[in-house]
Amino acid sequence: MTDTIVLLHGGATGSSSWNPVACALVSSGASVVAPDMLGYGASPPPTGSYGIPEEVAHLTRLLGLQPHSCNGIIYAVGFGGTFHLVTHSLGSLIGLHLRRALGARVRRMTLVDPVVVSVLRECGENDAYAEMEEQYQRFMSLSTDHEAAAHFFVDHWSGAGAWAAMGPRGRAMVASLVPTLRLEMSATRSDMAPLAWLAESPPPTTILVGERTLLAPRAAARLLGTALEATTIVVRGAAHMIPITHPAAVVDAVQRAVVARNRSKGEREYLTRPPCRSARRLVESRGGRC
Repeated sequence: MTDTIVLLHGGATGSSSWNPVACALVSSGASVVAPDMLGYGASPPPTGSYGIPEEVAHLTRLLGLQPHSCNGIIYAVGFGGTFHLVTHSLGSLIGLHLRRALGARVRRMTLVDPVVVSVLRECGENDAYAEMEEQYQRFMSLSTDHEAAAHFFVDHWSGAGAWAAMGPRGRAMVASLVPTLRLEMSATRSDMAPLAWLAESPPPTTILVGERTLLAPRAAARLLGTALEATTIVVRGAAHMIPITHPAAVVDAVQRAVVARNRSKGEREYLTRPPCRSARRLVESRGGRC
């Protein structure tokens, strides 16, 4: 793998959610970057007028390039090598915009349980869009109580009981991110990027979707899979948080990306056999930790 692998996290997680995946890929010889988006880790907080272009500009700088704006669209200037974007959840929306900014520097993409509200709205996926809208309205109604909003958010995406299982430190961390989540959710809800623009001249792409995931990422994966002519892999037994619950499946998909180039586009398969032995050993030997 010669491209730098860029791991883009979802909401309320941060770059550390990629630790098991990153460790396995680095151990296999890959060059890996796992940036924190605005409001996470050591990255600065988003501005009050936060939008997707602000996030794309932030990530472009972290990748050693200079962001420029033309009619509100970010494009990158400089020599930053080539990239394989690996994205999860909200990070998939950001990643699709970042791919347009980076242009041909992005040689391939792996989208993990993508959440792209604009595509659901544009394509008339009414039930999936309603699921996202209900989540948005409920979260916003609770957002003055950070703990209540965080509790709802975690259980929505990770399943009932996930909040209680986190422990006090994890719960405090997610609660502290509620102001950032408000801005992220408002920005994604107002995003109007057409599917055709997001999918224009795509690089080879793989999409992973959880067998037990929610309606919205399932519908987004189906729509993006067609538009991007992607190979779609259904991860058996997984729900939405695949990088955390099934990291070996992500490692396996990334390591197989070179082979996927030669497959017929639009192929759909189930990950019915165990991931490649090296990926599984690297993840399991660490108990899911670095």
